[in-house]
Amino acid sequence: MGTTHRRTSTLTGAALVIALAATGCASGSTSDETSARDRAAGPIQPGPNRGAEPPSTQLDENPPRDLRDRERPLDESMTDAAADPLSTFALDIDTGSYTRFRDAVSRGYTPPADEVRTEEFVNYFEQDYDAPSDGLDVHIDAATLPFQPRHRIVRVGIRAADPDHENRSGVDLSLVVDCSGSMREAGKMETTKTALRALVSSLDRDDRVAMVCYSTEARLALEPTRVADAGRIFEAVDSLRPMDSTNAAAGLALGYDLAADMASEERMTRVVLVSDGVANVGETTSGGILERISTEARAGINLVSVGVGIADYDDELLEQLADNGDGWHVYVDTADEAERVFAHDLTATLAVTARDAKAQVEFDPEQVAGYRLIGYENRAVADRDFRNDAVDGGEVLAGHATTALYDVELRDGGGRDAFVTATVRYLDDSGRPVERFRWLTIGDCPSDLAEASPRLRQDLVVAMLTDHLTGGPWSRWAGPEVLRREASVLPEILDGDRDVAELVGLVDRVTA
Repeated sequence: MGTTHRRTSTLTGAALVIALAATGCASGSTSDETSARDRAAGPIQPGPNRGAEPPSTQLDENPPRDLRDRERPLDESMTDAAADPLSTFALDIDTGSYTRFRDAVSRGYTPPADEVRTEEFVNYFEQDYDAPSDGLDVHIDAATLPFQPRHRIVRVGIRAADPDHENRSGVDLSLVVDCSGSMREAGKMETTKTALRALVSSLDRDDRVAMVCYSTEARLALEPTRVADAGRIFEAVDSLRPMDSTNAAAGLALGYDLAADMASEERMTRVVLVSDGVANVGETTSGGILERISTEARAGINLVSVGVGIADYDDELLEQLADNGDGWHVYVDTADEAERVFAHDLTATLAVTARDAKAQVEFDPEQVAGYRLIGYENRAVADRDFRNDAVDGGEVLAGHATTALYDVELRDGGGRDAFVTATVRYLDDSGRPVERFRWLTIGDCPSDLAEASPRLRQDLVVAMLTDHLTGGPWSRWAGPEVLRREASVLPEILDGDRDVAELVGLVDRVTA
């Protein structure tokens, strides 16, 4: 990677915005940091020749007639790049959709198509992005789709800086535990206890834990207790028992009250909800619950929602709670998954590296006929709001990565300039907006998938799997046999990755 050159400037009436530009298929780069500028003059053409300029966020409402008159993308699911060259979405680090799918397949069935979220499947797996020294950075690469030679699979990766384990602040956790009757089914309560024990074991002695147990009503199960007194915390966990109805709103209200009482400027305060998501008394829809969660998130108290139990499970509610709580949604299906999520010092990664993070990807309509963002259906942001920091984005925790995949249809005779530019914008610890971006040219991308990054090939298989599960547009060109073929090479090129080996087995089962 080339040397990074930096410069800063003070803007009158505008916050300082940092931009990092790069070129090359594997994100090789020369880069620069610049201040934001007024873009009212019109769109900037992407490409290495334009210098270190961030992409435009202003749509051209009247694209050149020669582009309007060209043949539209072959696939009606794709967006015409001449009419709309920008794709904008809030970042998402959730993984729950994949582990719920894995749990369902292990029990002999697959979850409904509307619970399959591609970005959460992709987020579950290891990526190969370098961690920046601070904030967020962008990675971008691409390769030819094996079943559509005119198309490229483009991977846009966002990586957060690693957590500072040595200097992390103290943590206060308010655990909100579902103790309703549905938690006695399918080992949900035992899974919950395993997860909570792993979480407590990962904490420092000076951290504090409080716990709420809710059923028909909510009750205090443990007053704020330092982890130095871990035996008392474990006793409270062991005492949890399934009871009656489910008043999730009451449980969260008491949990946030506890969190607010514990909160201080010197420490991180988080609410951790463990539930199957079913609510049948009190406020039973997401609307009333979300307002309180959103208010507390703005005050710095984030939410982690942990789903358990394949039966009687409300996937949508738990995902929405995490999104509105500026947090993270995971699903725990096994003791191993509890260890994966909680035992590796989860509290260090709960530090928020970037707030209100959004990505905007710009396609050059001279080179791109159409594109399709694979996933992120419920995270879309209006293009005009990319630089509107009053519009909510996503929160990215320390050490986390998130990935967006695009199916891109190229025009004939692509040029040497960038055909795609990806920009991430977020607010740093001081509330200052920061932008970093990278671009990609067609000539730098391998035409043979075998030459692509092994992790990009992994992500393509994951996207093909979700397309298969949802009856997506790729199914007309790539049947189950193509998916199995592409999956079969992964164990060799990613030797030793148990998650990838497990993925291949799941592909075999759902395509049998």
